[in-house]
Amino acid sequence: MINSIPIPVRLALYSVALFALMGVHLPYWPVWLEAQGISPEGIGMLVALGYFVRTFASPVFSFLADKTGDRRMPLRWLTLASFFGFALFGFTQNFLGIAIVTSITLGAFSPLMPLKESMIMGYVALKGYDYGRIRLWGSVSFIVFSLTGGLILARWGSEGVWASIVLFAGVAAAMAWILPPDPRKGATTKYGSTLKLSSMGAVLRNPVFVLFLIATSTISAGHSVYYVFGTLNWQSLGYTDGFIGTLWGIGVAAEIALFAFSGAVIRHISPTRLILLGAGAGILRWWLTALDPHWGWLIPLQCLHGLTFGATHLGAMHFIVRAVPIQLAATAQGLYAAVAGGLIMGMVMLGVGPLYESFGAFSYLAMVALCALGLGAGLWLHHLWDGTFMNVRLTHDPEPQDN
Repeated sequence: MINSIPIPVRLALYSVALFALMGVHLPYWPVWLEAQGISPEGIGMLVALGYFVRTFASPVFSFLADKTGDRRMPLRWLTLASFFGFALFGFTQNFLGIAIVTSITLGAFSPLMPLKESMIMGYVALKGYDYGRIRLWGSVSFIVFSLTGGLILARWGSEGVWASIVLFAGVAAAMAWILPPDPRKGATTKYGSTLKLSSMGAVLRNPVFVLFLIATSTISAGHSVYYVFGTLNWQSLGYTDGFIGTLWGIGVAAEIALFAFSGAVIRHISPTRLILLGAGAGILRWWLTALDPHWGWLIPLQCLHGLTFGATHLGAMHFIVRAVPIQLAATAQGLYAAVAGGLIMGMVMLGVGPLYESFGAFSYLAMVALCALGLGAGLWLHHLWDGTFMNVRLTHDPEPQDN
């Protein structure tokens, strides 16, 4: 029965379930924390804790997936562990208890995205699937359930938010059991069992991968003021909640549009050029946003999200699959998630609060500087990388691979 469902559909269904959970958790989890008596400072610490947990959990579990040659099994068990972790929040009563459960739950949840992305990109590389057509359903799910989360909050309050997160985590755990096998099994994992932690270090020491991490991390972190204070800034300018919600929706819609045509895009634009597009768009977007432009300008500026996030992410996914030997694909995804979505984002998130408090919308200019750094690293990466696999020594070198 399950095997009759096309593999892209099974991958998309799992993505939909994960993004449904995230669509409620990311915007509304601080509301639940506040209802538990956590101060704004404590909420900030707990949010930052999630990013730093990702820094360690993502590469560890991703490396283990490469070592065993199987991404499906850790996806199943980590998704199930996440479900139980989110359920445990119902039994926490103070900051320390919430912090402990946060560490455990996000330690299980954080590796899911890089493992899932690596699984999809494995099918892209070996079976020719269109990454964007699978990934876009996750973005659609995020929009739908972000809106649904607002209705849940209005109807059932913060406890309804927690209950819906547990529900969606349960759905994700169920969807994990319809995931297809790892596309590498029986074909390219001959050397997986001999991988050691030194293999991860070899990836991290490669100058091409270092430049990739710098470029993508700084462009991603350039969204920090927008993610944390975008709504508050627009409210201070007198825009209605409905218009602000529309602006957020336009941004994600632009991202979806790019993913819908990603097959054609990636045939004509290289991964490094997509990253450069993301950096250039970030410089323009955050510079103009810092000037509190007329509302009519906000709509095209929000459309640039399709480049600042969408093009950068699409470029990153295809860079990893083209530049990193397939035996270390999940490890590279984990390192990318740990650095770009964990360490650097967490550090910048800790700084944007004081920055916004002191400078308001002008704090977006710091995001311009981050994107300019990303542009410089991206240009260097584009010059250095020749489009083939990086020279990364495995424990036992495999036979030469065609890119």
